[in-house]
Amino acid sequence: MKQEYKILLIGLLAVGLLDTLGSIASRQLDFNYSFLSPISFIIYGTTAFLSARQKDLKTGVLFAAILGFFDSTIGWKLSLLLDANTGDINNQASTGLWIIITILMTGFAALAGLIGGGLTRIIKKKSTNAQHRL
Repeated sequence: MKQEYKILLIGLLAVGLLDTLGSIASRQLDFNYSFLSPISFIIYGTTAFLSARQKDLKTGVLFAAILGFFDSTIGWKLSLLLDANTGDINNQASTGLWIIITILMTGFAALAGLIGGGLTRIIKKKSTNAQHRL
């Protein structure tokens, strides 16, 4: 298996674990599950950073978008099944709302991937410039 696909698989596992453990913890420790959203975006960006370093920026952004799609579909279902504490927010959505949220989450994840993957380019550029100075 190519290295970038291993990175994607690890990202999918990380998002799945966050959704599962976060749902249980939010209920047990009485905090709003949505507070874990920044961690999801860190996972998207990190996955993009690592996969862009292995292959290219396009792959990093695509993999982050895949994670966002996974999180807004399978992850949401996991949070429903595990009865995550969402406060006063009704976690049941109509099909239309679910589609809109999935599109938005995939887009935001791709943006996080663009930022994470873009950091790879900045770091490569700085290291290349530093090597030329030596």
